Amino acid sequence: MVLVDEAGAATLPEVLLATGKADRAAVLLGDFMQLGPVIPPSLGNNDRPDIKQWLHPDVFQHCGIREPSDAQAHPSCITLTEQHRFGPAVMRLANDLAYGGVLTGGPQALRGRPDNDPEIVLIDTDGLHELARAHLTGSRKGWWPAGSLIARALVELHREQGEEAGIVTPYGVQAEATLEALRDVEGADRPLADVGTAHGFQGREFDIVVFDTVEGSGDRELWMALAHLQPGADAWLRNGVRLFNVAVTRTKTRLRRRRRGPPQERQARNGPGPACRTDRNPGRPNPEGQAPDRPAEGPGPVPRRVRHGPGRGAGPARGGDRRPRRDDLQTRHSLWLWAPWVAKRLRSLLPALAAAADRGVRITVFIRDDTEQLQRKPASQALIADLRAVAHTVIPMNVMHQKISVFDERTVLLGSLNTLSHSWTREMMIAMRGAHFARKLLAHEHAETFARPPKCGRCRGTEIEIRRRKNGNWFWRCYATSCKTTTSGRSNAWTQDIHLRAGR
Repeated sequence: MVLVDEAGAATLPEVLLATGKADRAAVLLGDFMQLGPVIPPSLGNNDRPDIKQWLHPDVFQHCGIREPSDAQAHPSCITLTEQHRFGPAVMRLANDLAYGGVLTGGPQALRGRPDNDPEIVLIDTDGLHELARAHLTGSRKGWWPAGSLIARALVELHREQGEEAGIVTPYGVQAEATLEALRDVEGADRPLADVGTAHGFQGREFDIVVFDTVEGSGDRELWMALAHLQPGADAWLRNGVRLFNVAVTRTKTRLRRRRRGPPQERQARNGPGPACRTDRNPGRPNPEGQAPDRPAEGPGPVPRRVRHGPGRGAGPARGGDRRPRRDDLQTRHSLWLWAPWVAKRLRSLLPALAAAADRGVRITVFIRDDTEQLQRKPASQALIADLRAVAHTVIPMNVMHQKISVFDERTVLLGSLNTLSHSWTREMMIAMRGAHFARKLLAHEHAETFARPPKCGRCRGTEIEIRRRKNGNWFWRCYATSCKTTTSGRSNAWTQDIHLRAGR
């Protein structure tokens, strides 16, 4: 007899290879609503009829099992419906999401958490602005700073309570960024928690699960926001639900999920899918300033410590209280600034920038190009000229929006504050100290590559800016007036593609 465990994660040829060794019987054990096999992109995206027929479906689909009702009706399938890992709230979520109500709980699971401590906590990132904007690394995937910062805070919070946390995310690039943030925690000789994608965590369990959906405030919804099981949904949309199901069912006691916007709106738009139902906005203080309201069932409030400061070595700051000050510029080696716009405030920073340059600090600044209406005003152009006289490198970028400061590749300020222009604002910037996270952020922004603009291949000038094509590829462009020629009324400036290392 041959037993094949986690059969849903194996391709049909792998299952046939194993079951072919049986002399009496073969038994397949697995969950048809968890993730299927990982297939190389060259095969997974292939439209050849034989590949689509035999490799794309998992072994349960080959047996005609796609829904809970299929499993219950199949004459050779025995369904195990009682679970003993998570409590009633997570079980309701899994039932509503994937299992059609067939899951039941054992005595331990039905007791839930003591003292009405909620099993599911939603953390709303709407107020984090630029921090909660997803930086795309594909058409429907990417990463965001908010996830790494909040996950680090939650891991430290539960570590002090003696609870093991696991951080699950749909995308490898977000897992890498979060892992780097955890490596920077003072006194830790190894990461404080396991971090990985749902594919890597299938079959594991943790006291606390932080599920980072990477659904931020950008214009494009990613995989988790689009996933659903409605009739006619293609495999990619259905697999999003299966991934969500794997992530939320890794927990033994509590699930924390970061999301944006009221879940009722998203559920109405996308149909049943990865949205927890709640009647209130968790974590929002009431007018009297008391603890946040919490519904009788379902998601609960964010712990106070997480709302008011994400752990050691990191802290949120409002614009009027925590602008980058002159003391912040006592850096020794390097200063990287992404600041889209310039304004009069720049004049108060120029002496500190000049003093840093005199100490040997290399200053690199990325700003918006002069196609932006504020930047092309004469006053702004004069300020940019003064900035160029102080900084080693000033690179214009077309349609740049990020606001980041990196000091000595160890301390990061990122958020909504524009370092060179804001003097008073209620927007937010967060300080994150640690070399691992700083290096990860610099690599993501292609800092080293973008800080070395070439000379124009036509006029040999240095008036070079960065632009991005619709296909996502970056290129250098000369914006010198003398370099442009006009053919049939169209600008014909010199350009050169930027070749980035794979995985950046």
